[in-house]
Parts: sequence; C-alpha cells; structure tokens
Amino acid sequence: MMDIVEAGRQVNLQIKQSAEYQKYIDTKRILYDNKELYERLSEFRRRNQAMQTRQDENLFDDMNALLREYEELLHNSIVCEFLGAEQRICKLMQQLYSAIADGLEFDF
Repeated sequence: MMDIVEAGRQVNLQIKQSAEYQKYIDTKRILYDNKELYERLSEFRRRNQAMQTRQDENLFDDMNALLREYEELLHNSIVCEFLGAEQRICKLMQQLYSAIADGLEFDF
C-alpha cells in the first residue's frame, strides 16, 4: 500500500511541475493581486452557481442577463487568462482521475 501512496506523491510533484499547474498558479497570483477583479469574479461565480442550482423556467434569460452584466469582466485579459488556465488544470485533473479509476470495479 505504501508504494501506491508514494506513487501518488510522485504524481503530485509532477502536477506541481507541469506547465498547466504553473500557468494556473501564475495567473491566480496576478488575479489575486488585483483585489477588485478577484472580488468581481468571485461574485459572478457565486451568482452563476446559485443560478445553475435552481429550477426555474427563466434560467436561460437570467443567465444571458448575468453574462451581459459581467461581459466587461469576462473579457478582461487577466480574468480570461486565469479562467483558461483554471480550465486546463481542471481538465488535467479529470483525465488523471479517470486514468486512476479506469478498470477499477467498485462504486465511488
């Protein structure tokens, strides 16, 4: 079992050294340094998440309104860079989790 845990630690180090993770950390730092942008993006995410979890007929219209309201923010180069980097590291992690679980026969 310790071999598996050690392999996990090695994968963790490889992820930290990957271009995807480094780009994510760099863009996250830039975003966090700009407190106003960070707060606006956080607010957008909260509202977007709340909207996606509700059962409402006006969801499409409300989502379009939210996107229009935050259009300038979502086209900001710092925000775009961060969101792109975040998407790439999330995709990498999804692929990793899938590779680990591939062929395992248990409910998780």
